[in-house]
Amino acid sequence: MNRHERETEPERIWPGDPRVVMLLGRQDPPAPEARIRGSRFVYSLYMEGRCLLFHTLTRQLIAAAPHLIAYFSGDRAFSASILADETLARLYGEHFLVPEDADEAQLYLEVKEILVVREELPRDIVQYVILPTTACNARCFYCFEQGMRYRNMTAETVAETVRFMLRHRPAGDRPIHIHWFGGEPLCATDNIDRICAGLTEAGVAYTAEMTSNGSLFTEALIRRAADVWKLDEIQITLDGMAEEYARRKRYVSGVEKPFETVIRNIHGLIAAGIRVTIRLNADENNLGEIYRVADFLTAEFTEEERQRLRVYAHSLFGELGDGLAACPVNAGTEALEERVLEINDYLGRLGLIRNDLHDLFTLKSHFCMVTAPACNVLIDAEGQLFACDAMPESMRYGNVRTDIDPEAWKRVTAPCAVSPECRRCVFLPQCTEFSRCPSRIAYDSCCRIERMKLDRQLRAAFAMHREAQRQQKEASSVPD
Repeated sequence: MNRHERETEPERIWPGDPRVVMLLGRQDPPAPEARIRGSRFVYSLYMEGRCLLFHTLTRQLIAAAPHLIAYFSGDRAFSASILADETLARLYGEHFLVPEDADEAQLYLEVKEILVVREELPRDIVQYVILPTTACNARCFYCFEQGMRYRNMTAETVAETVRFMLRHRPAGDRPIHIHWFGGEPLCATDNIDRICAGLTEAGVAYTAEMTSNGSLFTEALIRRAADVWKLDEIQITLDGMAEEYARRKRYVSGVEKPFETVIRNIHGLIAAGIRVTIRLNADENNLGEIYRVADFLTAEFTEEERQRLRVYAHSLFGELGDGLAACPVNAGTEALEERVLEINDYLGRLGLIRNDLHDLFTLKSHFCMVTAPACNVLIDAEGQLFACDAMPESMRYGNVRTDIDPEAWKRVTAPCAVSPECRRCVFLPQCTEFSRCPSRIAYDSCCRIERMKLDRQLRAAFAMHREAQRQQKEASSVPD
């Protein structure tokens, strides 16, 4: 093999998701008269003189010679004779090249169905999202619950909720997991206490997480959260430093120095053994503030504390609602998404986000509550049962008093057909085909945003691969 051939030979960066690779196996050679094309699930990216080829179904990543991009541009088809080339034959065997008439969308659905069956998800309910209240002590201008009537779980609804959970108690004393949501869950700690007490009395093992603004914790409440509520994780949002944070949260319960209070509580939660995720909500008016918060958190928390701290930025989507007149939001734009990705890169360099590429190289079988409904349920403050935490009426299928409505359940769990444009999309295997999703955005927009995200992930994966090679080379050159 000469030097040019060695340079053009594809280099395996990641072998793919072993479950999918094993399921598909090597593709059988085609008939001599067959026509061959590039897989619609291959995403290409030029980097450092190489063409990165990422298969979004198998999750394999290889670096190949740039001229090979010709086989993955457009819908060009080629004679099967091209497979006389050893490199192209390898790409065909590993599904980067496929027969011209291959129905890859159907192949994806079949693979995913097998993965779901193999996961053997429990038929009992083991995951709960519970809203003990929809009341909140803040008035965030971007809250998706704006305009909703505030409701607290009544004592009767709390009791019915416990009875519902006991009726659906998992077989074999399997533990359940509760996500306390709201509103602000800490506005109804008595309801959390009663539900936890009912489960404990019945001998049901459980763990919990919470989404909270973090302002209402006290030292005693943190101890209760860890010891009684079994809280092991909490998500708290910061939108800026002290002044900007107070302006956006608009607390109505007289929280003194809210930013400082929340930071103090985060220290306390970490000390109690509870992992804290800080979400930085970004729009085009607070990007500088988000960077300031990132720098502050790096200095504020010790290296040991940061082992239980994760920080990430997320763009604000949706309408402004009745929020700050002086702070209009241009939310959900691609330009904003690009800036948010840059912030997350910065957070990674600060060590506030771990470079975990597991999600990139693993094919998801479920994307949300609705795509695994049998073991998930949301219970709102009135005891209504939903299959989606956005709580659209179309996703309601009963209540804790009368239990699950079989007809509503059938409607909610009915499979969705993949839309024609999505069947040809390179991102289908890492997207949801659930077309009734209330948060689903326009096809062309979601593709462009996915492209921006994947570009960054692949560049990071390639850089980590090169760094590992460099370290290996240095280690092998050190004399004994």
